Amino acid sequence: MGHLAIWILACVLSAKAQYAAGIGVAGEFALHSASFRTLSPSIPNCCPGFRSEAGWGWGIVATYDGLRLAPRLRLLAEGGYSHRQTSFRQVEQTTVSTTDGTGVPGVIEHELYTRLEAITLAALLGYNPFEQLHQLQFRVGVQLSRVLRSSFSQRERLVEPPYGYFTDTGRRVRNEFSGTIPNLAPGLVSIGLGARYLLPLVPHQHLALQPALMGWLGLSRLVSGVAWRAHSITLSVSFVFAPLDLPSPLQPGTPQ
Repeated sequence: MGHLAIWILACVLSAKAQYAAGIGVAGEFALHSASFRTLSPSIPNCCPGFRSEAGWGWGIVATYDGLRLAPRLRLLAEGGYSHRQTSFRQVEQTTVSTTDGTGVPGVIEHELYTRLEAITLAALLGYNPFEQLHQLQFRVGVQLSRVLRSSFSQRERLVEPPYGYFTDTGRRVRNEFSGTIPNLAPGLVSIGLGARYLLPLVPHQHLALQPALMGWLGLSRLVSGVAWRAHSITLSVSFVFAPLDLPSPLQPGTPQ
């Protein structure tokens, strides 16, 4: 253990003035892998089963690329806030009874809208594959998320035929419920892979834009007992202070 502590201290000391820290915004394309009928047994829903859906989100990210482990390998940390919303829709073909007792083809649309707000914390390993191109870095790591707020709303709507109603409500809509998503997991775990690139803004001032692309694979179920996992592709742009050996924005390829 003593040798390991000395090695880590040496890495920190050798990484003096070799970091990138900043804050930015992110856009998310979320893909939800799901196979469930209802969010909870206490929430009635006649849907034959919600399936995978795509959604969108946005976030705020803080990044720190600060510990040099090897000449091209670094330890990074990122944290932030994420806001996602997704609409699940499932169409059910059915038969609707008429007043004279005959049946006609019908269509019921099941809708479930969800919203999740979470804080995230990620630990990443960054690898620079090209010695003369410090701006490019490939990343792999793990992310922990904690949901701060959640909500859902659902309903079932009789789409076809254009007449008729549900006998239990006397309307063309039933099973309308909304509120906080029940039985949310206390923490979510994802693994990710991606890359970032530093774009210097001002010569000799170490200011740069950092676009980064990450793909995250969700390992945890969002709701206990419900087959629902969330994955995402995140594109972020951060404004960072980076005292690294970066090329001049006026002379690409030439160190500052």
